Amino acid sequence: MTNQPGNSSAFEARGRALEEAFFKERDRELLAKLRGELESFEESKKLAHVSGIVQEQVLLNLVKAGIKAETLAAIVTIPMVEVAWSDGAVSSAEKAAVLNAAAKQGLKPGTAPYELLERWLVDRPDSRIVAAWKEYVRELATLMPKATIEAMHKDVIDRCVRVAEAAGGFVGIHRISKIEQATIDDFANVLKQ
Repeated sequence: MTNQPGNSSAFEARGRALEEAFFKERDRELLAKLRGELESFEESKKLAHVSGIVQEQVLLNLVKAGIKAETLAAIVTIPMVEVAWSDGAVSSAEKAAVLNAAAKQGLKPGTAPYELLERWLVDRPDSRIVAAWKEYVRELATLMPKATIEAMHKDVIDRCVRVAEAAGGFVGIHRISKIEQATIDDFANVLKQ
C-alpha cells in the first residue's frame, strides 16, 4: 500500500488534533492538581497559623482529613476556656492567658471567633460544647496518624497548663490547682484515646 499525499495529510492532521486534545485535557488535569495543591498549601498555612503546629506532615494530615482552620481553632480554644472556668470563675490573668494564646493562634479581635471566645470567658459555655469537642476529637483520633494526634495533644495540653498557671493556684503555693489539673487530665485522656 502506498502513501497517498492527501490521505497522509488528513491522517497527520487527525493525529495532531488528537495530541492537542490529549495535552489540553492533560493541562486541565495538571491545572486542577496544581490548584488542589495550592489550596492544600494555603489551608495548611492557615492551620499552622491557628494551631502553632509547624510539622508539615501533621499539617498535611489535618488538611487531608478535611480539618479547617476554624475547626482547629475551636479544638485548641475550648480546653483552655474550660480550664479557666474549672474553679468556677475566670480570673483576669486566666482571661489574658486565653486571649493571648488565641491571638497567637490567629484569632483576631473584632472577628466572630474572637468575640465568641470573649463571651465564653464571661459566660461559661454550655457543657454540650465540651461534650461535642470530646466526641469530635475521639473521632478525629481514629482518622489521623498517631503522630498528628500526639502533636495536637502536646499543643492543647501545653496551652491549658499555661492558662492554669496564670491563675497562680491555691494562695500562690501550687501553680496549678487540683481542679484545674483534673480538667487538664480529662482533656489529656480524651486526646490520648
